[in-house]
Amino acid sequence: MTRKQTSGRMVRKTAGDHPPPAPKPHPPGTVQRSPLPEGVELQAQQLIHETGSPSAAKSAVDVAAQREHAADFQEDHFALRWGFASRAQMRAASKPLSASDGSAWWATELPTGRWVIWSKEQMAATETFASLEAARKNMPKSQP
Repeated sequence: MTRKQTSGRMVRKTAGDHPPPAPKPHPPGTVQRSPLPEGVELQAQQLIHETGSPSAAKSAVDVAAQREHAADFQEDHFALRWGFASRAQMRAASKPLSASDGSAWWATELPTGRWVIWSKEQMAATETFASLEAARKNMPKSQP
């Protein structure tokens, strides 16, 4: 049996012959780029997954926001008690600290030059310290 020879040349198709498909249009109302800062949307999605639903996540955020403002009144009085004209002035003189259990605390340099440590949950501080290092050494081991 003899083989049949092909006399014609075959031309391969090139990419130009088959361009990529045109992008599909997005549904109306779709936002291509998140309006939130980078990372915030991811945190929001994690909160939704942890709480189980968007409404539960929104409730958690509302509770957290309400707790943030409830302490403002107490912080105002705390600031006045330690010789500051305002909460903002006290915050400007403060450095964030973290206790061994992860709770948030502040070390504030008082107008007298001494330091006091406090948290939003415990504003009954009475002891002052000569330096920031001394204040750090006297950090509570866990939140009361």
